[in-house]
Amino acid sequence: MTLRATRTPETMTAAEPSRPPRGSLPPRAWLPIIVLLVAAVVALAVLLVLNSGDGEPDVVVCEPGTPGCELRQAVHWHADFALYIRGERYDFNQERFISDEEDQLSENVHIHGTRDSVVHVHREGTTWREFFDSLGFELTDQCLTTPEGEQLCNSDTERLSFVLNGVRLDGLAFQDITDIDRALISFGSESDEQLMEQYAQVTDEACIVSLLCEERIPEGGIEEEPCQGRGTCN
Repeated sequence: MTLRATRTPETMTAAEPSRPPRGSLPPRAWLPIIVLLVAAVVALAVLLVLNSGDGEPDVVVCEPGTPGCELRQAVHWHADFALYIRGERYDFNQERFISDEEDQLSENVHIHGTRDSVVHVHREGTTWREFFDSLGFELTDQCLTTPEGEQLCNSDTERLSFVLNGVRLDGLAFQDITDIDRALISFGSESDEQLMEQYAQVTDEACIVSLLCEERIPEGGIEEEPCQGRGTCN
């Protein structure tokens, strides 16, 4: 009698899932990393767009009623200024530059005929560039264009120079005008000494209009001044 060997049926088992190599992250762990990378790329693109251009900040003119204008609070400040072009003081005592109660070139910043060297500021964040733009000039830290169309830019022989409150500055156009400032803008080939001589000719009357130097205020108040003190007025 011949005995035959019998085979026991092999049991089939499911294959175990493969494990990621040691040191690698599972797919779900990559999701927050990808989100952060995308956000970083978007932020970089926004910065590149904002920084593209001629390198000069845009002039933001804030007219009452304009959305976002409320971010620039109402103020009433005064500042003295003078503009010299090739040694000659520019005359702002002209009708085209003067604002009065009926006709204002800008509600934010202007000059009055009684003291045409004193700037009246009615909105904080008002820059010297915004003031000069309201008068028909174009002012940057490298160039000045007059209402007559003459363009005066830095060169090897002439340059724009700025003095604010007795201190030489590389730029003034985008500086905010603040109370009792004294500013000189000068274009030409003047030496430092000559510039300071011009600065000495800048009036010192803003404190009178702001009623901050009482010893200099005439008895009976300021005559023929339509806008004085630090309250609300035109």
